[in-house]
Parts: sequence; C-alpha cells; structure tokens
Amino acid sequence: MPDVGAPLQAQRKRNPVPGSPETDRLSPSRTTMRAVHPAALLLACLAAGLAIALTGSLPALAVAAVLFLTLTLRAERKPLAAETPLLVIALIVFAAHTLLSGAPMRQAIGPAGRIALRLLALLYLLRWAARTFLGGAARWALSLELPRRPRWLLHVLESGRHALTLTPRAIREAEHQHLALRARGLRSGKGLRGRARYLAAWVLPFLGTMLRLGESYEEALLARGYVLGGARRSGQVLVWGLPEVMVLALGALTAAALLRGV
Repeated sequence: MPDVGAPLQAQRKRNPVPGSPETDRLSPSRTTMRAVHPAALLLACLAAGLAIALTGSLPALAVAAVLFLTLTLRAERKPLAAETPLLVIALIVFAAHTLLSGAPMRQAIGPAGRIALRLLALLYLLRWAARTFLGGAARWALSLELPRRPRWLLHVLESGRHALTLTPRAIREAEHQHLALRARGLRSGKGLRGRARYLAAWVLPFLGTMLRLGESYEEALLARGYVLGGARRSGQVLVWGLPEVMVLALGALTAAALLRGV
C-alpha cells in the first residue's frame, strides 16, 4: 500500500496552519514537563507558613517578606508600586503597635516590627500560592475519598478543601473589586469618615459577589451529584518523584532557616 503519511506531512510543512500553537508534525515529540504534585507544594508552603508564624527573628521575617513579595510580583506580573497600599497598612500596624502598646519606644519597636513583617510574609505567601498552585491543589484534594468517621473530622476536612477551592477565586474577586473602584475614580477619603466610606464601598460589593459565587459553586456541586466526603475526578495525572522530594526538602530547609533565625 502507498505511504500516504509522507505526502501529507510534506503538504503540512509547506502550508502550516496560521496562528496554530501546535506543531504540524504527525508524530510530535513530547517536550512538555509534567507538573509537580500539588500535595508537595502544599506541604512545603504549610511548613514555611508555620515557620513564619513561630519564628521571632526580625532578620528571618524580613527575608521571608522580601522573598515572597518578589515571588508574588513575578507571579502576578505587577510592579512594586502596586503594593504601596499594603505596605502602608503594614506601616500603620507597626506605628500603632509601637505607640499604643504602653511599653517604652525602644522596647516596643522589636515586637511591632515582628508583627508587621509577619503579616506581610504570610499575606504574600498566600497570594503567591493562590496564583501558582492552589487551584491544582484544590482539584487534587477534591479527588480524595475522606474518612466517614469521626463525623466532626469529616466536616473539618470537607470544609478545608472547599475553602482551598474558593481562596484563589476570592483573591481574584478582591483584585477586580479594587480595580473597579479605581476605574470609577473612587479613592480613600480624608479622615476616619472618608476611610470608612471607602471601606464600605469595597467590602459590601465584595461580600455580595462572594455570596453569589458561593451559591453558584453549591449549585454546580449538586448538579454533579455531590456527596459529602466523596471523591471527584480531577482530570490530573499526578505522580511522586524526584521533583516532589526536592520541593519538600526545600520547604523543610526554608522552615528550618526561618526557625533558626537566618
């Protein structure tokens, strides 16, 4: 029988499909790298977050805040100037704790700095995780069959994996709400009253959006035959190997360095 593959391949090479992101070869080579297992990334981030929450070293907290700030800016493709409001809030927290703690100024600076840097490090860790792998981690968690007993543990684990699913969406909605207010020319006013009005203009629509999103999420689960603690198909092909071991080792080393004080 005549070989029809060679003429077809030659024709595709002469006339490739315009704008097609795929190769025109009949037998393309596999060059894509497999994704790291989200459980490894989740465990590594949990170790880093626990270390940030427990460490009392100012240099370690400063390094963690700068590191996760850099990772977040790279993941979100934003300039440093976009983080000015959050940095100002951290500065207000630092100043409030320093002035209102009742301790002498020199003694209050250290604890106030730890609180502000810990706040920044944890927030940027959460934002980076939400932008990079929390979606995949949520799909993996929903693909697991949860234990039916004890009942309270089932409810805790089920609530945790649904919260994991909704966290990236909540962060995106908060960003969209902020951009919508800026597009309408709304800025934080002067004085306590002006700031309270701006906060209400931001929070109330955000809460309404999240309530509608939660209802849509519930309806989607029920339409797919949701069962409490049941496993769902994730559509992921996940394996454990050397990359996962390296991620876990990196998370453990980061946690150890933070706890020791860098």
